[in-house]
Amino acid sequence: FRCDHCLDQALYCKSCLVLQHRREPFHWVSKWTGTHFQRVALKSLGLRVQLGHPLGVQCPFPSPAFDDDFVVVHLTGIHEVGLDYCGCSSGHVHSIQLLRLRLFPATSVKPKTAATFQVLEMFHILSLQSKISGWEYYRCLARRTDNTGISEMKDQYPGFMRMMREWRHLKLLKRAGRGNDIGGVKATATGSCAVICPACSQPGRNLPLNWENTPPSKSWLYRLFVGIDANFRLKRKDVSSDERDPGLNHGYAYFVEQSQYKQHLSIYGDLQLEEPSTCSDHDAVKLAQLKGTTAKNIATTGVGTVECSRHDMKPPTSVGDLQKGERYVNMDYMFLSSLQNHTLLEVVASYDIACQWTRRLFERMARYGWKIQYNERDITYLFLIPKFHLPAHQESCQMSFSFNLLPKVGRTDGEAPERGWFFVDPLATSTREMGPGSRRDVLDDSFGDYNWQKICRMPSAFLRKIKEAVLEASDHAEEFEEFVAALPADKVAEWTTAVEAWEKDQSCDNPFVVTHKNVTMVSVRLQLAKEEAAAAKLGSSVTLHTDISPAKLITAGLELEETHIQAKVLERQNTLTRKLEAWFSLQYLYMPHVALLRRAQGSLDLSETTAHTQKLCLPSDLPPYLPCDPCLVHYEWRLRYAQAFEILDDLRNHLRLRTSLRSLSNRFARGVRHKTRARSVIDSAQQAIDVDTKRYRNTRAALVSLASRLPNMAGWDIHLQPLLDSDIRELQEAADGVSEGRRTLSWIWRVPGVGGPDDSDGTLTLALRIEFCRTRARAHRWSEECELLEEEMRRIEAYHDWNSRWWTER
Repeated sequence: FRCDHCLDQALYCKSCLVLQHRREPFHWVSKWTGTHFQRVALKSLGLRVQLGHPLGVQCPFPSPAFDDDFVVVHLTGIHEVGLDYCGCSSGHVHSIQLLRLRLFPATSVKPKTAATFQVLEMFHILSLQSKISGWEYYRCLARRTDNTGISEMKDQYPGFMRMMREWRHLKLLKRAGRGNDIGGVKATATGSCAVICPACSQPGRNLPLNWENTPPSKSWLYRLFVGIDANFRLKRKDVSSDERDPGLNHGYAYFVEQSQYKQHLSIYGDLQLEEPSTCSDHDAVKLAQLKGTTAKNIATTGVGTVECSRHDMKPPTSVGDLQKGERYVNMDYMFLSSLQNHTLLEVVASYDIACQWTRRLFERMARYGWKIQYNERDITYLFLIPKFHLPAHQESCQMSFSFNLLPKVGRTDGEAPERGWFFVDPLATSTREMGPGSRRDVLDDSFGDYNWQKICRMPSAFLRKIKEAVLEASDHAEEFEEFVAALPADKVAEWTTAVEAWEKDQSCDNPFVVTHKNVTMVSVRLQLAKEEAAAAKLGSSVTLHTDISPAKLITAGLELEETHIQAKVLERQNTLTRKLEAWFSLQYLYMPHVALLRRAQGSLDLSETTAHTQKLCLPSDLPPYLPCDPCLVHYEWRLRYAQAFEILDDLRNHLRLRTSLRSLSNRFARGVRHKTRARSVIDSAQQAIDVDTKRYRNTRAALVSLASRLPNMAGWDIHLQPLLDSDIRELQEAADGVSEGRRTLSWIWRVPGVGGPDDSDGTLTLALRIEFCRTRARAHRWSEECELLEEEMRRIEAYHDWNSRWWTER
């Protein structure tokens, strides 16, 4: 005989092999038949496992397992074992005898099946890390036992899953210290078995004495940051009920206690306090209006949660099942339930539809009868929208619910729940077939493991974060100081007062909002017409034609330039040729040198075949040595300046259109035919973007040429910067390689309006004000992040000190 699992591969006789495996009864051995090795069980060789006595000591009154048919599930497979209980008068019950040999019984009465602690520990870790299902793992063990599947082996899968479920629950209670409590499991309070975030503020555990009396300049450091979200992947089919599968964990960890939750839904489930959305058409807002479950054979459509948005950990009693959609009645309960475990005075809550959810939140809270107070001082709430979701909201929401703009939130992004879902989403395929109780137990176990891994990684994570924050805070503070030094002192004082007033009271005027409107070419044409009319009255007009003034000449030239881009077919070329001939005849009146230039270039005769390539020779096209009427140069400058901003408007609109088309294609286009059609529409939008890009670059090149001919033009390109390919991106689109936390808007989205170098209409001042406010906000957020991280690291150490004392006292 030889053992298939021992390192020693030598051959032994039957008695020696049995003697060697008294400590390893769950190995497989092989017998040499003369031609090959054949697997045999140690039980068939006479090995007996004695319980209730030290190893090697035989009980004087052994009691074999019922029918001598005992099965043990181990890492090496599923074994039939010869097992003897202790029959002594002082012997323990059979289940205790099994547990003391690290065998977990499938039942407490006459057990015939058990699993080793090792196999339960292995599957527990594997299920948490790789999300393997119990069925898949059991099939692996079955194949290790017999990879052909032809042996008559009794199915131990139901028993294995019962043992695993109890194992999970006992581990939950053990790690929460329930075995050290005189009240035992029955005295377990809701949420007391959750793995707590040591970095969050917890009065009595990691906050200083009299923390509630801290002045406002520092009290924000003790804020509670939570994020709210729902996950519709974690569905559950209607395969069981709470009566048949109530679960072992009754609100002890992360899921809310079910009886109170159901009572809340039965009373307030039809509460009609939702209002039509005043923001964008969000899916979550529409889902909040849904009532009841209509999906066939679906008992639970998803899961809602409240999560620590600073450290990405789930607090106690913060998770609940959804019947359909993100109904406010469900999300309200989870939000309020999570706050019951805290006695803090300030809460920062982020939700992707916070702008709508909060409109009547306190009215709903009053209906529910929940009153969350601390020493009769009401909690101060700050509701924000996660950074990634914010660009989808209308502009007013982007200003009022922004983590980037509002003070005392550091670099929190509010997207923690989204990251947390990534860890549990792979469980969706296995949990959707479970009963309600077992599903909650499995998800609670997964949430606890996620929290535990977060705690284990906190030292390295906080070290990385604080190093990054210190460097970023220094860089942004230096940038802000340099910017302030270049601004007028009176403006800095004025803007600082305005932004501080808004930070204290959002009902004040928002200094981040752009209120200036771009002027258009229409308005510039009207203004030029008025100026020419005034000049005619004064006798200073230089008009050489009764119907066409210099301003009209330049305006018509710019219109012909636009036509150049589109003149690609013969019919358009014919029309363009006639227009060019008429315009050239007028141009020679005001710009006689152009005729000499065209004659020198050999392009004096206009041909239909070259109409779309014919240069117009506007003042911006003329070489520096060729003279031109300064009046014409000035007119083209003003029209070009307005034209550049109009082109930027077109470019931004086409970028938005392309983004919308891509989104619609991803959501609704299915199949090659529809994908191809959607692709052609997107390509049309891209062609428009390419045309806008070419038009802007040509217009800016003309402005550069004209600026060289005009005096005092320094600073005209503050708003009209060179348009690089990397600048052509949508509002929420980051440049390549730039993360969300550090991305900046392309300059095309930061242009507030049109203003000349003298800033006669205040647009330059407006642009500087907004940039001042944003630069200040970036510097302050990074500085706040440093303070928050320092306080959180102190709290982590204080919490572990408290937790150590707590365990010692147990």
